[in-house]
Amino acid sequence: MKTVSIIIPVYGVEKYIASAVQSVINQTYQNFELLIIDDESPDKSVNICRKLSDNRINIIHQTNRGLAGARNTGIRHAKGDYLAF
Repeated sequence: MKTVSIIIPVYGVEKYIASAVQSVINQTYQNFELLIIDDESPDKSVNICRKLSDNRINIIHQTNRGLAGARNTGIRHAKGDYLAF
C-alpha cells in the first residue's frame, strides 16, 4: 500500500490545529505520515500538537520562513509515495 505524506505548516493556528490533526488521524486511509512543520509559531499550536499521540505524527521545528518555506521543509522530510498539503 502506498504511503501518503501529509504536510501541515503551523503558524498561529492554535484555534484550529487540534481539529485539523484529528481529521487526518480519523481518515479511513491509514497508511500516512503526518509532518507538522512548526514555523516558529508564536502561540500554543505546537504544544497542542505535542499532546496528540500518534506514532505517525512528526513535528519538525524551523526558523520562520513563511508558508512556502514550511512546505519545502515538509517536502524535504517526507518519506511517502505521495504528498498532500
